[in-house]
Amino acid sequence: MKKLAVAALLCAAALPLAAQTKGLVVKSRVATNLPGGGPMELPNFCDDQGRLYVKLVKPGTAMEGPLLRLSAKGVLEVEFDTAGAITNVFAVRPNGGVAMVRSDGSVKVVENFGPDGKRESSVRLEKPPKPFFPRQIAVFRSGEMLVAGVQYHPGFKASTAIYDATGHLVKQFELDGDAEIERAIEVGDARYTRSPGLGNRPAERSVAITGDDGFVYLMRATSPTIVYVISAAGEVVRKIAASASADDGLPDMALRVAKNRLTVELSRGCDDPLYPRSCQSKVYTVLDATTGKRLADYQTDKETDGTMACYAPDPDRFFTFGLAPDQEHLAIVEAAAK
Repeated sequence: MKKLAVAALLCAAALPLAAQTKGLVVKSRVATNLPGGGPMELPNFCDDQGRLYVKLVKPGTAMEGPLLRLSAKGVLEVEFDTAGAITNVFAVRPNGGVAMVRSDGSVKVVENFGPDGKRESSVRLEKPPKPFFPRQIAVFRSGEMLVAGVQYHPGFKASTAIYDATGHLVKQFELDGDAEIERAIEVGDARYTRSPGLGNRPAERSVAITGDDGFVYLMRATSPTIVYVISAAGEVVRKIAASASADDGLPDMALRVAKNRLTVELSRGCDDPLYPRSCQSKVYTVLDATTGKRLADYQTDKETDGTMACYAPDPDRFFTFGLAPDQEHLAIVEAAAK
């Protein structure tokens, strides 16, 4: 397995960056009954059936609000109760269920919800040798869980762990770029710290999702952006550089894998990464999920700008949240190449 992993890493790193930048046009705009224009937590997700998951923050609260599942037609199907959960740390299962993480003292607990929104089980996670605060979770199709995050004391330490379905620790490990990130943060390297805010640090802005190939894809919000393809045994199968061809760009919290296509959302020309309005444009870069070869870059404009919630290939289509024509309600916007 290790020999295969090394070969895959070398292959992904050696491939040329050949891709064409294309423009996008709106193909459809499906209005929902949800209010638009308010704060929205990131990341957003979708499942195998193309249903979308979004958390809208209730006005006057400290990032509180239910997690919602919408059909591709914009119909509200389920509300998942997020009370007590760590802010927006959840995983979407292929069947439409959800796993969230909450704290019970020093112990972290995974709350499992079924596709109907009802709580099914609570799983207490075994404490790892090096405790850390979870910022991402993804559930393998075989039932294991990947949990990643950051240890604040002593210092800044990124960490990743694999648990079985019962919460038993299978493996805790560091990715090969973690040590470099940690050293860069200690000396204030702007490529990694982005700003003084903790929320902009790579291990906190990273995203983990389950691919349809059975692996978990963990994106580190670094410069350049790196995506690690990880097995349920905790082996790094591939390491993919996912920066757009024109420039490195800053990774947004949006990552999707479908039919061997890996898509990452990047922002370009940002004066301050904390404020999206300072960014000049967004790019969706599409790569082969096996080789890391760049296939295409898609440039957004005012009409197609948004945070990616879902991606579908053949042909490439991107689904984001925007505003309905009445400018008052949320809409699902489908964009494709011009």
